[in-house]
Amino acid sequence: MKNWCLYIIMMLAFVSCSEQQTMEDTLASQKLSEKKSVVVATPQDSIASLLHQARWGDSKAYLKLADCYRDGFGVKKDLLGMITMTAIAEERGGIQTMEDYFKDLPNEHEYKTLFMLMERYKSYIPESADSVIQVLRGNDSPEAQTLLAFVMMDQGDTITAKRLIKEAADKGCSLAEIFLIVPDRKPVVKSDADKFAIIAEQVPIIYNLLGNLYYETEENGETEEQLAIEYYMKAEEHAMLGRKGAARVLNYYHSGGNVQLTEDDIKRLELIVKPQQMETE
Repeated sequence: MKNWCLYIIMMLAFVSCSEQQTMEDTLASQKLSEKKSVVVATPQDSIASLLHQARWGDSKAYLKLADCYRDGFGVKKDLLGMITMTAIAEERGGIQTMEDYFKDLPNEHEYKTLFMLMERYKSYIPESADSVIQVLRGNDSPEAQTLLAFVMMDQGDTITAKRLIKEAADKGCSLAEIFLIVPDRKPVVKSDADKFAIIAEQVPIIYNLLGNLYYETEENGETEEQLAIEYYMKAEEHAMLGRKGAARVLNYYHSGGNVQLTEDDIKRLELIVKPQQMETE
């Protein structure tokens, strides 16, 4: 079975941009998650306010941002944005696992259904594949259309898959837009960077991906660190910078690289690299 879409989503969106937690950090995150209460985005929460809190390490703000992407509150309704925010909340101790967030959603919510279908499809037995296809065909959202395309691709129907992904991208599905750039799930390479840059402001997690592309050494030994750092800081502005990117920005800065960081910038980057347990009321 080919890698299922959830893991490809996470590879593109966040996990590839973060590093493994130390045992100390993991224990701290678990301790914090045990203390957490249910958090829900409210009309009093503006996106700007939540982004500010998230950038300063508030893991609960990430859960509220996930709510915003879930319901289209202040941002485009977007499954990829929702998954990204829950993944960061998990890494920073806001929840035990991202699956917990989805399990707590109302049963009738379409994103819960789609997430559970992704989980179910991992085993890829014929019976589950058939039932997944039926449910996805009955859902007219562009996200469901994209997931259906992945199933079709797994079953060898690439013509239908590409048509579905194109239609979903035209409807503004972030996940479909990404797969238009990297069809057939090919590895992301620097030649794809210009295409990714076009949609990065609408899909800001891509700034992490662009940072990685320009930071990592090419076969000729060259790297474009300064451009990579600029993209990493763009990701930080949207509260989507991972640990690896934050560590690279700090290393570049401390080694005399051409980047202007304020004291607040440095503090926020340090919080990403080594999260500190936040005081709870």
